Amino acid sequence: MNNVMHKAQELAEAIVESSVYQRMHAAELQVNKDEASVKAVSDFVEKRQAVESILASNNMDHSALAEAGKAMEAAEKAMNEVPLIMEMQEARREFTQMMENVNRILRLVITGETEDECDCGDHHHHHGGCTGSCSTCGGCH
Repeated sequence: MNNVMHKAQELAEAIVESSVYQRMHAAELQVNKDEASVKAVSDFVEKRQAVESILASNNMDHSALAEAGKAMEAAEKAMNEVPLIMEMQEARREFTQMMENVNRILRLVITGETEDECDCGDHHHHHGGCTGSCSTCGGCH
């Protein structure tokens, strides 16, 4: 048990030290310090909360919902066009992909299967994804 916990800690440290995590963390810090990014995010959150408020009301006003939905979409589009936010989102996608590959490798070693296996009964037939080999995961970082 102690060996498993030790290896888990080593894996966590390797993840935090990876260039993928470092890029994501740096991007998040930049977004939080950038006035335009903070304003764009808060505007989107405010518009999303307005939509949620209308959806939660007992007498939902469909025209108000449509207007609020358009405002939310416009705020989301504006937010996604801020360069620092674009960088942060790309860094987060890369980090998520790395973590999915880590989980696939763990699942493969523990169970001999990946979630990418099809239901055709042929456990050697994969529809892409990570097979435990770095060549199929897009490389190791």
